[in-house]
Amino acid sequence: MDIFDMPPATPHTVSEGLHWAFRSSRVLHVATELDLFTRLTDGPLSAAEIAAVCGADAAETEKLVICCCALGLLRKTDGRYSNTQAAEDYLVRGAPLYQGNMIAHAEHLWQFWSGLGDVVRTGDRGASGPPGGGDGHRDFILAMHNTSITGPARMVAENVDLSGARRLLDIGGGPGTFSIALCQKHAGLTADLFDRPATLEVAREVIERFGMADRIRLVEGDWDQEDYGDGYDAALFSNVLHGAASGAPEKLRKGFEALNEGGQVVVHDFLLNNQKTGPLGAALFGMMVGAYSTDEMCAVVEAAGFVEVRLVAVNERGAGVVVGRKP
Repeated sequence: MDIFDMPPATPHTVSEGLHWAFRSSRVLHVATELDLFTRLTDGPLSAAEIAAVCGADAAETEKLVICCCALGLLRKTDGRYSNTQAAEDYLVRGAPLYQGNMIAHAEHLWQFWSGLGDVVRTGDRGASGPPGGGDGHRDFILAMHNTSITGPARMVAENVDLSGARRLLDIGGGPGTFSIALCQKHAGLTADLFDRPATLEVAREVIERFGMADRIRLVEGDWDQEDYGDGYDAALFSNVLHGAASGAPEKLRKGFEALNEGGQVVVHDFLLNNQKTGPLGAALFGMMVGAYSTDEMCAVVEAAGFVEVRLVAVNERGAGVVVGRKP
């Protein structure tokens, strides 16, 4: 075929570079690892100055900052580089919406995604979960805060009516971001955040930063193995019921037992559509960990004994909120 007789490419993620998307991701990861954006908060720097403060090679650093400009993260004026507003909002350490811990967590998961072919061929997922301890675990828990603070915690708080509730149980609550949002929304609500000791060390920092230590109690325990207590008006499962391998039926059973009559269960998680064709965020999360469809999630909640089970919210990433009531 003559090259000039070939049909024009139809715009699609494949023809527009999906296969090369990892390059932009790696640029972001390395720039964040160097804390490049935080180092620019005191004023613009040349590429050589950035390399010096980062302890990096000058020539390669210049290539990196050029890429950051192309990605809309830096701007160049008179030979010096400064942060764009996006970088100031999300990539400067200490910013309210800082995403650096999520980026570091993604770095920890790079090995899983690099070995995806072997996972699909053999079914052996290996160490596909979050890091088990140390800085990796801290990054993981703070990554959950990074992503929750950008919208999901507010979505839950604005779509779940806990106006009559007094005691909330947050099972596997991680950094406590959802408990914080719900307690801020409902002045009479207190929360017990039930999680493992290493996680609660990080949660304590987050909760104190938001001034909520007097309303959110930290309860040490293994939410996979232990019962959840009793006397609660609401039970929250946020990002802990990841598909069929998550032990969701048993967790929900224990949540049911922990609730008073009329108590509400709230499930926040990635949900596939019922055709299981997307959305992309839920599909990619499911590839890594697992994900129910909306109907599957509602069914497993109903099987635990809850009634009036329904989807009340879903966002563009595929995260949804399902609620139910203990009769």
